[in-house]
Amino acid sequence: MQQRVVHAGVNGASFQQASLDLAEMSDLKIAPKPIERMVKKIGRERTDQRDAAVATHQRLPLMSKDDANPRHSRPSVAMVSVDGGRLQIREGASVPKKKPSQDSEPAPRQDSEQDSHWRESKVSVLETYLSDVHEFDPDPDVPRCFLDLKRARELVRGLGHALPVCMEFGLEDKARKQEEAKAKRRCRVARPGRPKRLVRSVLATRKRSSDFGPMVHQAAWERNFHRAERRAFLGDGLPANWTIQSRHFTSFTAILDFVHALSYVFAAAYAGRSQAKGAEDYKRWIQAAWVGQVATILSELEERSAELGMPPKECVDSDPRKLVFEALRYLKNNKERMQYDEYRRQGLPIMTSAVESAIKMINRRVKGTEKFWSQPGAEAILQLRADYLSETDTMSRFWLERENQSGVSHPYRQTA
Repeated sequence: MQQRVVHAGVNGASFQQASLDLAEMSDLKIAPKPIERMVKKIGRERTDQRDAAVATHQRLPLMSKDDANPRHSRPSVAMVSVDGGRLQIREGASVPKKKPSQDSEPAPRQDSEQDSHWRESKVSVLETYLSDVHEFDPDPDVPRCFLDLKRARELVRGLGHALPVCMEFGLEDKARKQEEAKAKRRCRVARPGRPKRLVRSVLATRKRSSDFGPMVHQAAWERNFHRAERRAFLGDGLPANWTIQSRHFTSFTAILDFVHALSYVFAAAYAGRSQAKGAEDYKRWIQAAWVGQVATILSELEERSAELGMPPKECVDSDPRKLVFEALRYLKNNKERMQYDEYRRQGLPIMTSAVESAIKMINRRVKGTEKFWSQPGAEAILQLRADYLSETDTMSRFWLERENQSGVSHPYRQTA
């Protein structure tokens, strides 16, 4: 019964919904609060296990931390990606009382102060792949979906990146829309040289970045990632991501997510230009980025930045001067991580879509204007949500070991 209760509490939309689901699907009448307590209890057990494994790994000699794990075979391709999600944390007793949400956590007033309760969660996805090494870049032409200007604009907006004002594309005729639909379908087809994903595992926590790095390292060691034939570490441009890479994954190829690079290229191409000229520059630049020719873009951005001038401190994010300046800085800082033609030749992934997808699935459970978590409750739900999203039978093994350690007979299992 505990397994069903925890599964419903972690994977349902809320503890209230879990109570309804259990009554409907399993004929178990359990109120939301006992479900919440059980989820927190099991979550603490899993976080204790995780932290103990990390502590044991940290005590190993430096040269031994990246040794092979004999319990797992050597992967062909191993990928580690990191990113961050968002959830609201209840800070102590200072939060005003309000009608509880479906997750039984009191919420503050709906006013301008609410933003202060948003906190970051840290998420990592570890995946294995099968792929070939190629003599030449197997896919030298940028996918047509990235040349679709409306689609590219939506990608950029989805990342929260600023764009020039009044940037709207006109309505298109039926033939144009049909062509776009065809282009999207072609983008879904496996492209030449694209690696085939095998097994995913997920980590999620509210801990600091300095604690998150060792956690990801231990999880990678557990799956023998440090002895993979080819290894990749993906992230966006946040310095904290590359600090983790430089400290814990030095043998992994550092790769900047291509879509984040696209967002800066797209915004800068249109900054201070007509839409026609912006489209021309963007299509040329994104093709250059796709094949690792970042120097070409940098030289043009430097000229454009000099033409527009330095952005003043008080300028808005959509100011063309700031958009070009930020793009130039971003691409300069990450140019060594943008050799996409070489990464494809090695059969490595170049996008963080895996971790972004995991964050969306985690957010469905933990994120919402009416959902507020205590610090222990947040850590418990993040750990268990990541466990259930993993394809490594984490929770199956946990329940089996827990049952064996308890030594208690469970008649309902014998009956099943």
